[in-house]
Amino acid sequence: MKTTDEQASAPSPSYWQLTLRDMRRNRMGMFGLAIVLIVTTIGVFAPLIANGRPLHIRMVFEDEYDQAYFIVLDAARQTQQLMERASDKSPDEILPVLDRALGLMKASLPNDKRERLAVLGSELRAPLLGRESFDTFGKALAAFEQEFDLPNVTLQPSTRYPAVRALQRPEIFFMLFYLLTIPALVFRRVFRSWFQGLLAIVVLAAIGTFLWTLAFPLIQDTFPYRTYFESPEFHAAGNSVLLCPIPYGENENLTAENRQPPTFLLDPERRAPNQHFHLMGTDTNGRDVAARMVYGARISMMIGIVAVSIYVTIGMILGALAGFYGGWIDLALSRLIEIVICFPVLFLILAVQAFATHPSILNIMVLLGLVSWTGVARLQRGEFIRLVNRDFVMAVRGLGGSNMRIIFHHVLPNALGPILVTISFGIAGSIVVESALSYLGFGVPQPMASWGDLLNNGRNDIQGTWWLTVFPGMAIFLTVTCFNLVGEAVRDALDPRREH
Repeated sequence: MKTTDEQASAPSPSYWQLTLRDMRRNRMGMFGLAIVLIVTTIGVFAPLIANGRPLHIRMVFEDEYDQAYFIVLDAARQTQQLMERASDKSPDEILPVLDRALGLMKASLPNDKRERLAVLGSELRAPLLGRESFDTFGKALAAFEQEFDLPNVTLQPSTRYPAVRALQRPEIFFMLFYLLTIPALVFRRVFRSWFQGLLAIVVLAAIGTFLWTLAFPLIQDTFPYRTYFESPEFHAAGNSVLLCPIPYGENENLTAENRQPPTFLLDPERRAPNQHFHLMGTDTNGRDVAARMVYGARISMMIGIVAVSIYVTIGMILGALAGFYGGWIDLALSRLIEIVICFPVLFLILAVQAFATHPSILNIMVLLGLVSWTGVARLQRGEFIRLVNRDFVMAVRGLGGSNMRIIFHHVLPNALGPILVTISFGIAGSIVVESALSYLGFGVPQPMASWGDLLNNGRNDIQGTWWLTVFPGMAIFLTVTCFNLVGEAVRDALDPRREH
């Protein structure tokens, strides 16, 4: 038990600490926040949750080795033609193909053969680098054909991580960014401000992405893994595989299983032999609905967060300028706000998407950001008008503080409360707009997955393919509801009339 003197000397909690404490007391708000974090996590790690490529596989890649062997021979013949000046190809065109094929062969060879392949590979590459004579190259090619033809070598199993190696740079960046936010929140006192912490996370994620791509360059992996790990001989040969939780890709078509209801609802008699298990069924093209739901979560969250970030930034800056300076600046910006309010957001996006040469998801995010900032600007303007003549602002003016310092260091932090409420409601609204656009066929371009596109896919036969309506509809409803619950919890926590 603390004494009265100890309680009196203890530092009083700050405004944001009180707000966070009240947020934690709101059970519905915390439930909504938990669902939002789950959906965000699913979207960020979608390539590792739903993917037709396995997370881990160990087997003998005999067919790939044989194909790589003939690619090396073809590259060597092109090199011969180049040395005889009978080819129009350049060394820069042949060398990458040769190096990739040699790398694929090396992965399946024992150590002694790897060393021999490295020697012969160096001799085969030498003419492309401007070294060695024709005789040396000819001997190396003859030795390669004799020693590394498939019947003359014993291949060993090799281990691969196909789903991980197929990650794109933006996917790696956002995964690292998401993972780094956890220790940043735990050790938040290390940073002087939230902006400094955010900047540190972005820099570390960018460095991690660069190092990853440097160590593991992106490869175009078209190997048909499913053909092998679903064959009866795969496990009999001592091979092993670790599949993703949903072992289907975003656009992996299993045309023989199109319009299949959720497998767990089918009677065993209605299931065809060797039929795949689809938790949420398949769409009209045979694509797994659960996999597309996972990738749809990424699209919905990305559009919501990016669009809201754009229009909140614009609205905060313009609203702050209008409220702080007043006069003709306030008059001009207020008229601009009234003009932009007149634009119908949905119809404007429909028109741009309809006439755009290359419709893309970027168009939706940018348009939502450019026409939805008016509410934030008006709210921020009102907050600045309320705060600009307060005593603490006048004190900073008296001490010689610049206008930019007053705006960004003193007034803006005290005007952020209502903006936080707007952010949560804005993300929910952006998700609804994207879903409506995709449902009408003007949303994300095909074949990208989105919840609205799934609804559009099943609208022609709602009763026959009910799962294409129920599951994405439930996802949209639950996500939007949870964002609204978070917004209401933040609004209640920021209410100045609350009891502490």
